[in-house]
Amino acid sequence: MPQKNFRCALRTIPSDQPFFAPNAAYFFAKFHSSPVVLKLHSFLSATITCFLIESFVMTLASVRTVLFLMVCLPLVAVSIGHSQDAARQWTDSTGRFKITGTLIEVTGGNAMIKNSDGKTIRIPISRLSEQDQAFLSGGDNPFEMVDEEPTSSSPTSADADVNAALWATPQPVNWDDANQFTSMAGVQWQVPESDGGLGWEPKRAALTKKSTFHENLQPLAINTQSKRAAVGNTVSFGVPKPQSRLSLVDLVSGKSIHGGPVEGHMRPLALLDNGNSVLMVGCSDDRGGYEKKSELQLWRFNGKKVVRSASWTPYPQDKDGGRSDADVLAAEVLSGSRVLTISDKGHLVLWDLSKRKPIWHARLSERNFAMKLSADRKLLAVFDEKTLMVLNPETAEILGSTALPPNTATGWCRVAWSPNGKQILLTSIADVRVMDTQTGQWAFEFTLPGGPIATKALSFPNEDFALLDNRLLIDLESKIQVCEYRGASQIETIGGTSFIAFQSNAGGVLAPAKFPHPAAIKMLEQAQEAPSLFLLHPGVGVSVDVSGVTGQYQEVAREGIEKSVTTSGYTLDSSSPIQIVASISGPKQEAVGYIAAGSYIVNKFTSSVKIQWNGKALWSTNRSNVPGVLMTKRGQTMQEALDEAGKAPNTSMFAALRFPEFMQKPSDNQAGGNRSSALMSSQFTLQGLVDSK
Repeated sequence: MPQKNFRCALRTIPSDQPFFAPNAAYFFAKFHSSPVVLKLHSFLSATITCFLIESFVMTLASVRTVLFLMVCLPLVAVSIGHSQDAARQWTDSTGRFKITGTLIEVTGGNAMIKNSDGKTIRIPISRLSEQDQAFLSGGDNPFEMVDEEPTSSSPTSADADVNAALWATPQPVNWDDANQFTSMAGVQWQVPESDGGLGWEPKRAALTKKSTFHENLQPLAINTQSKRAAVGNTVSFGVPKPQSRLSLVDLVSGKSIHGGPVEGHMRPLALLDNGNSVLMVGCSDDRGGYEKKSELQLWRFNGKKVVRSASWTPYPQDKDGGRSDADVLAAEVLSGSRVLTISDKGHLVLWDLSKRKPIWHARLSERNFAMKLSADRKLLAVFDEKTLMVLNPETAEILGSTALPPNTATGWCRVAWSPNGKQILLTSIADVRVMDTQTGQWAFEFTLPGGPIATKALSFPNEDFALLDNRLLIDLESKIQVCEYRGASQIETIGGTSFIAFQSNAGGVLAPAKFPHPAAIKMLEQAQEAPSLFLLHPGVGVSVDVSGVTGQYQEVAREGIEKSVTTSGYTLDSSSPIQIVASISGPKQEAVGYIAAGSYIVNKFTSSVKIQWNGKALWSTNRSNVPGVLMTKRGQTMQEALDEAGKAPNTSMFAALRFPEFMQKPSDNQAGGNRSSALMSSQFTLQGLVDSK
């Protein structure tokens, strides 16, 4: 009879967790190949907020309080019995527009009114109260004819404005109302296709010039549904009081609205789907005296005037053991008033902003984490310490996940989606990895020389290229540093289109672009035709050093490395200053865990290979002998299988390596990753790119 095997996917055990006390979250998995589905409990909760409409005069005999029911979950309408209410005269906040009609229902922040002709009229609730929303005075007629029977799933309802008036009332966050998920490695990859393109053509738009030398242009907030961008400027040095400026750009027409300076210190975090409400976050520290990084506000335009809501702290006492509020690092708009945020302590939350209510949340690693929503908003990439996951952002169901080797160091982590939505770019310290979301396999894995490579920003502007820190363009196939882009104030890439913001004392511009630009492509082609320009290239001579491998494995390592050198197109030269250095460390007893199978002790060896030149490490990789998927024989226990695997290091990796085809010679001043060895550089100006070699 054939042997009966079973598979278990590997997870790592935190250093502070005893090996005999596995995380219970991992026992949701079963021993077959079906995807692990993290089911979140469906529930509906609504909070009723009452507004007394003071603008309508009623006799004491007929006083009725009108209840506006704001439902925290979108797409759910709360009906109000209108048959008992007589028709009345309704007036907008300016007093210019009036209708007579009967209230039908309140849904998505709008009042639905049936007029005397039997037509249904929609009006935002906020525009019925002049006292609550003064910024709406003087606007266009807000009463909009709609179909006789509007549905709550219509675009205007789903993308309804967040009622900023709710933010004026202090409201504590109740985490018990939200579902919580736990990171899980080894979930079978069944990630659906994602549409990465924009589907529309953006235009160039003018921005204002810098108001002072010390004014900074903050990261862009782009909304692909409203096709608009929020551009923020802040200045806190050399001025009596900090100031913030906000611009709203229509990316289709190229027209902009530029607001005046506002006393405060805040930057755009996200632009909501209505295209006018901007979620802002503070920029000051505890000593600044202005809005802190833990505070959020909603800003919106009334003409050119910016109107602000009250402040809200989404992560109260969520830092330093409950002694301080956590900062809000990033936000992604999912739909309407549903927004994802992540704190500087790795607390990831999906909110319904209309009620400031968490829908689901996860407490990731406090240091090494990242998240990014796909261009079509259907998938969420999350990195947590050593685990890369793809989630359904609505439910937090894990659609696929994988773990890096247990001994992999992580830091300065960032993720980005490819233009076609089928790959995820992950950077950590100096490592670059590209995940194929259809197969769950790494398409590229390599390390760049120098220090951290994407400490501020990461873009995936082209299927074959990565843009690190809005500056350095890398060809993923050849590992060549193609172009160093200079001068951009900010760059945000969505669906293969990069939005470049440039601002100077002479003016500013927000322009769409594609990376790499034609001159960079031409330079890359020329360089590949002249390989002698590179330190590493096909035919280069390298020497092999296996002194770090001792005993019986040294000769196996040498034979394997020499085979990989030949396969990669290099030649063997014992006198070459370019060295392929192999080493094996261990054994070291370490606790490992397998999903639904508990934790075990294994003798771990680590096999490492690096390329170095004149003492500088140019490239490195390593593998351990701990199996990611453990196969057991008939009658064999998990511990017995691990004991067998722990008898010897992983030596097969030495013969299976593929070294970089091309690599530039590192600069003498490249230490720390602050400088590049790019083939060319290109400077952003108001007129466009200016290239130099």
